[in-house]
Amino acid sequence: MNIRAGPSRIFGKCPAGHRIGDELLIDGTIIRAVRGPLCYVAISAFTDQVTQIQRCERVTSHLSCPSCFADCRENRVVFVLSSEDAWKLSRKYSEYNWGRIDGRATKTSEHYCDLCWRLTQAGKHVEAERAVKQAIKYLKPASQN
Repeated sequence: MNIRAGPSRIFGKCPAGHRIGDELLIDGTIIRAVRGPLCYVAISAFTDQVTQIQRCERVTSHLSCPSCFADCRENRVVFVLSSEDAWKLSRKYSEYNWGRIDGRATKTSEHYCDLCWRLTQAGKHVEAERAVKQAIKYLKPASQN
């Protein structure tokens, strides 16, 4: 099973140069940069989450670069990882989740997020992606925080 990974949110500036839109492909034990750099420090944190996704124990995961907890906490990259077949869904879910964390959730967006999660758990990724797009649609605009 192939795994995709990429920055979901960047706080400050990544010392390795990661940007939103970068993407990594993990094929078994081989990691390839589809777009952007390969940072060995960030990749060192992927093992447990990749294994859980490969074993179908989870669909998606978020993690922070381990070096970002030392000297440069202000420069933190949070990555999203998922199976290749759920990649679009995971990116969208991550987008919604950051909106929720930023205080932009509404009752309607929460309803669609809950629906997305139930559909994801049932393995209905296409339907779940539609639900999370609706959840994003009903987030408060960023200026109304």
